[in-house]
Amino acid sequence: MSRAIKLRRRSALALVGAVPLAVGLSACSAISPVASRGWSKVLAAGTYLPVRTDWKHSAASEAIAVFSDMWAQTSGAPYRMVVGIPSALSSADAMMAEADSALRAALPGYRVTTEEGEAERSKMTVHFKDFATDAEFARTGRLWILHNGVSAAAVALMASDLSESYRSVVDEGLSLLDPQGVPAVPDGWGRVGRDGTALAVPSTWSIVGAVAGSKRWRESWVDADLDGATRTRVLLAPNTGKSSATDALAQIEADSIAGSLKGYTRRGAPQPLKLGQDGVSGVRVDFTYGSSAAEGTLWVVQAKERVSAIQIAFSGRTDNDIVARMEKSIWVTDMK
Repeated sequence: MSRAIKLRRRSALALVGAVPLAVGLSACSAISPVASRGWSKVLAAGTYLPVRTDWKHSAASEAIAVFSDMWAQTSGAPYRMVVGIPSALSSADAMMAEADSALRAALPGYRVTTEEGEAERSKMTVHFKDFATDAEFARTGRLWILHNGVSAAAVALMASDLSESYRSVVDEGLSLLDPQGVPAVPDGWGRVGRDGTALAVPSTWSIVGAVAGSKRWRESWVDADLDGATRTRVLLAPNTGKSSATDALAQIEADSIAGSLKGYTRRGAPQPLKLGQDGVSGVRVDFTYGSSAAEGTLWVVQAKERVSAIQIAFSGRTDNDIVARMEKSIWVTDMK
């Protein structure tokens, strides 16, 4: 079973007459990258999900069981999407009942409005049904259960008025991570990613999402102490907008020196990055920043014409074990 990332949850609950079931799933639908403008393809809880690029990623509240990650549209018509790994893996019925129960407990007036549908995809079965609630941000929604005999996931999309086009994009874009050929994740870690670049982070780290004010760093995770002070932070840029790793590295370092990472200084020359994946290359740079007592590592990864970057920064000296494990976990999941 793929490991879920049970990251620290936010304290507030962010998710604070039957109709014909509109079948948006096709038994022969191809599982392909999300190409629709304004959408990204993220990896969380062992599942690929289409999400709007402007939706904010965070941990789901502890008040809603089963689900570990949430994306929310904070402006305009509110949307929420959640994903998690059910514990009741004995059958699709048990997983659907567990997810149903979690939503019913968190959403006032939760009720199912359609019969359950089922569709077969390549190496995966999808069960789905629509629901309604009395919550203003979740008047209508859809719940999916994905399973393939090895792993499973529950996904729910909800809104004040769920767009059929949005639901269709999610219907067609959901899939489970195929672990074959992908580096194993260390115990206590979970695989995450966005738009074709994946890595693993410790399961106790918190989801922070996109860095405020940055167009580069679209996802981030932190390890904080009991007082909330950040000890380690990881940033992911799934697409740097550059056509080569050399150009991307130069731009990221220039921005760091200009102030995005004050005191940035290389600890040595860039080293070739060997990920063991055909068609993928890159470089690694170790650095210091701040008062030079703080250290970090930057990886720039090139797959054809797409260049991504991952940066880890420690509040003190580098934890070499974390860096080594993270580097081994880096993988390009979409070579297109």
